Amino acid sequence: MVLTKVLITGASGYLGQQLLTSLASDSSLKLHAAYGQLPSFVEDFGAKAECSSLDLQDEAAVRALVASIQPDAVIHLAAVSSPAVCEKEPVSSRAINCPVALIEALPAHATLIFLSTDQVYDGLKGAYTESDAAKPVNLYGQAKLDFEAALQAALPSRSVSLRSSLILGPPTPGRCRKQSFLQFCDEKLGAREKTNFFGDEARSVVFVADIVHLLSWLVKGGVAAGCVGVHNMGGPQRLTRVDVAMAVAAHRGHDTALVAAVNRADVVPAGAVASPPDISMDSSKLALASGIAATTLADMVSQSFL
Repeated sequence: MVLTKVLITGASGYLGQQLLTSLASDSSLKLHAAYGQLPSFVEDFGAKAECSSLDLQDEAAVRALVASIQPDAVIHLAAVSSPAVCEKEPVSSRAINCPVALIEALPAHATLIFLSTDQVYDGLKGAYTESDAAKPVNLYGQAKLDFEAALQAALPSRSVSLRSSLILGPPTPGRCRKQSFLQFCDEKLGAREKTNFFGDEARSVVFVADIVHLLSWLVKGGVAAGCVGVHNMGGPQRLTRVDVAMAVAAHRGHDTALVAAVNRADVVPAGAVASPPDISMDSSKLALASGIAATTLADMVSQSFL
């Protein structure tokens, strides 16, 4: 059997761990997991994939790793996903969020699947489609958009950029620095802590299992079949963090009075990093191409707390 060699960057993160666990069960794939500085990662996942610590700021190291693996597909998940950190550390965060060396080192036959962000949109209208103009309001969104453009220029028929919304799901199978927003809600409300949640910012939150399904489909033929370019990747509903917290509270039996709905401007200091208010998306283009239906919030919550 000829194995498909897949390099996953950001494999130690929330999505990376979920993806790696799923793909490891496929005997047709040979996986190489590139991770940052999580000391427990190799212990937790070394049996599922070859593992390498990789600093995406080191272009020579990026080129050397890709040359040694000669991957058939790269799934680029690694990111500095905090807009505040991106503003504070613009050079290092951009090197990770827009690693052009990864494109330049790619074998001539290989595909690259990139996890972009809904924050490429300015948030002034909502229900964005891929034909709407991308106008990031912060450096995080700009770096992601720039990498999308680099992919389109260099690999128009061998790459796909997935504009992901906020990812929700169950806890990771291994130790992880950060779980999904569902676990945050459950932890705060379960401890009976009254907690502020934004009620004036909307997104199309997306289930991690749907993303894992989509990435697997893309690696195993979706890109080759023509699913390339830019695609929105969100769930089927326009939701705020208040909506998500209330759904967790209802499912887990927490007191809904602990969910304090606030507006961002009421609690975030003036001069803080800009945040787009409504980046809900229409993701029907990707659903039509893949045949993978997006999961509703109620089902995300029920499947994440078993």
